[in-house]
Amino acid sequence: MKLRGIFYAIAIAAIALAVLLLRGRPKEEAWSLEGQAVTADTCMVGCPCILGEPPPHGACQFVGIFHVAKGQYGKVSLDNMNFAVAGAFTRPDSQAKQTYQYVAYYLDTQATSGQKRALRRIFAGHTFKQLGKPAEVKEMPISLSGLENFGQVGKTYGGEVGSVAKVEVTPVAGSSPDQPMVITNSAEPMFNWTALGKATSSFYKSAGQNFQFEGTSGESHKFQFRGGGH
Repeated sequence: MKLRGIFYAIAIAAIALAVLLLRGRPKEEAWSLEGQAVTADTCMVGCPCILGEPPPHGACQFVGIFHVAKGQYGKVSLDNMNFAVAGAFTRPDSQAKQTYQYVAYYLDTQATSGQKRALRRIFAGHTFKQLGKPAEVKEMPISLSGLENFGQVGKTYGGEVGSVAKVEVTPVAGSSPDQPMVITNSAEPMFNWTALGKATSSFYKSAGQNFQFEGTSGESHKFQFRGGGH
């Protein structure tokens, strides 16, 4: 009986310690980001990755600039701020999960200190952690121009990320000459609307990477990311 009591006491102590450890873990605040993005990548126009197919050159290199029209991290508003992501991934088979070889994040220098801190926590959280350890997370001036032309066939717009990246895209038409070719149920779950197009005069050069995009795929996206709250 005495031995059984000792085991019982140890079990209770172990449970209590586990509860304390769980309570001590920092909670990931609930967050959401939604808005518009422009991306350039090394696939041909009509990027097969959007359809869940393997990149035609073995790996898809990309850079994207995101404008958050509406966003929140806990009580911190992320409205009207910009960020950028660059990366490279492979997909071995049709509909298989992407495997990232490289990823890097860039925060707009015009964001407040609270917004930058919130974005860093989002990039370090569960949703983006699946892309792997970032090569760098830096603050850069990020600008977008011509977004009033977003999704319009034959009209060019884009943006810059300091001196490390430039994105310039022009949507292409579908069967209706004045309407962009659009995918609304792509293999990229966080993009709920994508207009296919062409990238020109675009590049990404940082952390030992040098991506060039000229006449390759350039997309316009409406995005909605959510996470945290646990």
